[in-house]
Amino acid sequence: MKRILATALLLAFAVPALAQTPPPATPGFHHVDTDKDGKVSLEEVMAYALKKSSLTRPFSVAEVDADHDGRLTPEELKKAGITGLEKCGVINVKDLDIHGDGYVSREDLDEYFRRKHREEYSRADEDKDGSLRPAEFALFRF
Repeated sequence: MKRILATALLLAFAVPALAQTPPPATPGFHHVDTDKDGKVSLEEVMAYALKKSSLTRPFSVAEVDADHDGRLTPEELKKAGITGLEKCGVINVKDLDIHGDGYVSREDLDEYFRRKHREEYSRADEDKDGSLRPAEFALFRF
């Protein structure tokens, strides 16, 4: 009887908590496979990512890197009002400031994401045929 009561209490609290968790905002295969050939090319990934880009403004590294350690944390980015990089975790300035001029331009941001998407695409392309089938696409993260 105690086991049934414990299970009932657990479910009473767990189910509402699970219901409040929103699903991840990941595009479906059919949204990215624009030519409808049943596979997703790197070009389709890049086109989709560019279309859905939510990055805000370019910025000075000195304005954002508050502790001057050469790494931008999500907290530093948020405090500076920079959005669109939240999912990237801690970012090394050298990876983001492509030109090394202390300023992250729109060109730097675009190149950073192109590199990240190419790396992720290569990781997800398990059979290394240059395209992602639906099962491989499930491994891809924007």
